[in-house]
Amino acid sequence: MRWFWILTLCSLPMLAQGPKGTGIKLIERLNQMSPGERQKMLNRMPADRRRVLEERIDHLNRIAPEARETLKKDYESFQQLPPEKQDAVRKTLKQIAELPDERRPAVRSAINTLRQQPVDLRGRKMASRAFQQSFNEDERKLIKEALNTLPPADASSSPED
Repeated sequence: MRWFWILTLCSLPMLAQGPKGTGIKLIERLNQMSPGERQKMLNRMPADRRRVLEERIDHLNRIAPEARETLKKDYESFQQLPPEKQDAVRKTLKQIAELPDERRPAVRSAINTLRQQPVDLRGRKMASRAFQQSFNEDERKLIKEALNTLPPADASSSPED
């Protein structure tokens, strides 16, 4: 399973799970409606919720079909996690999303790369001088938390970023 896409889904501000559960299933349902039906349904919603849904639909339509399928499968897998595990994943992903724009890609890349490696090698890399110099204490803590929280990487996955 390629958790990069679920990481993206939950960590981008415009794709994060909304207060009323505006997950990918609702977005897909809206996206499959005719423009008139969609607008009618969106017009019944509060303006802020409508805006978020419109942004999410737009984003989903801009990504490649293969990426969209991967995102859908990963989101469905995420939904199968126990609620407490989902909350832990959301918390970690929210912290990643809140990183400064210039640091977020490096942290995501490190997480994705390290998740592909055996635990012993992962530990050695995280203890290395290069790793210590590349990430501040808070970023190292967040990377470690993500590695402990996110489900194991699939053998068929490859690091993204």
